[in-house]
Amino acid sequence: MKKAQEFTAEDKRYMKIAIRQAEKARGSTWPNPMVGAVIIKDGNLLSTGYHKKAGMPHAEIEAMNNSAVSVKDSTMYVTLEPCTVQGRTPPCVDALIKNRFKEVVIGAKDPNPSVNGKGIDALRKAGIKVSTGLFENEIIMQNEVFFKHIRTGLPFICAKIASTLDGKLATGSFDSKWITSAESRAQVQKIRAEYGCVLTGIGTIINDDPGLYPKKAGGKLAVETAGNFYGNSPESFCRVILDSSLKIPLESRVVKTSSWCRTLIFCSKNNAGKITSRAGKIKKHGIPVIFTGESRKGKLDLKEILKYLYNECGVVSVLLESGPGLLTSFLKAGYIDKFLIFIAPKIIGGGQSLDMFRDLGIDKMNDSIKLDFKDIKRTGQDIMITAYPSGTNRHTWPLLSHAGF
Repeated sequence: MKKAQEFTAEDKRYMKIAIRQAEKARGSTWPNPMVGAVIIKDGNLLSTGYHKKAGMPHAEIEAMNNSAVSVKDSTMYVTLEPCTVQGRTPPCVDALIKNRFKEVVIGAKDPNPSVNGKGIDALRKAGIKVSTGLFENEIIMQNEVFFKHIRTGLPFICAKIASTLDGKLATGSFDSKWITSAESRAQVQKIRAEYGCVLTGIGTIINDDPGLYPKKAGGKLAVETAGNFYGNSPESFCRVILDSSLKIPLESRVVKTSSWCRTLIFCSKNNAGKITSRAGKIKKHGIPVIFTGESRKGKLDLKEILKYLYNECGVVSVLLESGPGLLTSFLKAGYIDKFLIFIAPKIIGGGQSLDMFRDLGIDKMNDSIKLDFKDIKRTGQDIMITAYPSGTNRHTWPLLSHAGF
């Protein structure tokens, strides 16, 4: 097996191609990972392939099917360890052995306990040379959602924030349209499509009346139909509203579009008796009303909600788009795995304007919550920052206070 320093320039070139292949399916494969594959023989690239969608052939099979010649005695570069289990598709390892590959170069081991190393062992037992770890960190980050949910049994949480230069989410009158540029807002639609769920609080619904689904460019809000949806399908997407007392207006956009875009509302068990009639009206719109516990008075239990979304709804990733109250609750609990922060070149100032976060109970700079900036780029006149909580280690999830789950 090759060590990291023993991978050749050619190895690296082909694995980079495989990574680019995998990236083509971003937002389309969940709950599965993005995987790309490349087949090489006698120094020639025979074919490439990638996993397009859950239930469709895996990358290894796609690459084999795309080859115009025999793949016997060839080398495959694949970003993630080939599977060994029968799921919606047959095990990829069996196909690699049957087609008598000479070598398989693997980027990262599959964290799924039913695979984790078993694919590598099976290939070696069949006499196939196997090397692992090429661009492992890049591939784990590419599949951060998959690695998080497989290892923890909880969805990956990304907080999307649109802010002024001085850290304000809205003015004192709750006006937030529009903080950021048209280019940034278009970028947000693409980001929404990458996640299986958008989650917000009732304050955002009342103040902004958002649609909360990924919209096609140029979609007319006056005619909100499934045809405006950007991404896989409205049925595979989920909007979640935390509404302790069920205050959601029946005329809100999320209610009006719930017939074609799945929507869930979480309320407090403590209020169940008071809102039975209203819950019935909401359910007539096809929106389930789920009663959950409170972590403290008036605050819904985020842990219980995340477990429900993962176990009962199959949600593996959540885009958190909310006001400062819910943002602060998620941050204090350590539930945010990633930040996407859009900063506009605007200043509102103090007074009654809404800060990005509420009181975190931090008195000393050394106690501040620290982030690692991964990327900073321009979107229109705005700046888009991609950041992670400092110390995040995707090799050993869980991270931060997720261990408390």
